[in-house]
Amino acid sequence: MFDFSFGELALLAVIALLVVGPEKLPELARTAGKWVGYFRRTVNNVRSEVEQQLLLDEMRKEAEKLKGYANEPLQEVEKFKASIEEPLLADAGTSAENTEERASTVEGEAEVTLPAGVSGPSRPQGQILH
Repeated sequence: MFDFSFGELALLAVIALLVVGPEKLPELARTAGKWVGYFRRTVNNVRSEVEQQLLLDEMRKEAEKLKGYANEPLQEVEKFKASIEEPLLADAGTSAENTEERASTVEGEAEVTLPAGVSGPSRPQGQILH
């Protein structure tokens, strides 16, 4: 912080000895030491608080980023859920009509409706594949 050489410190000690006197010089040195210690502690406390705030801000930014990463899969799941529910909800209105038709079919026979242009099964019915 302050760059004092030995010669400069010796010159300050001689001047302090002449100005204050030999009786009060030790008391002055103790007081100066206390003030220097207080100043250093204060500077170190301020420095550590600033570093902690910077680290805390950095961690908050990282937490927000991770929160965004965590929400991405949830949003994808919600989109997928909506894409599945939409056709099911649309079919719910027509399923009430189909329920009456299904009730009229004979048990054991399944009614199969194929889309236009699609042919029936590729193997004869009743044949068991191994």
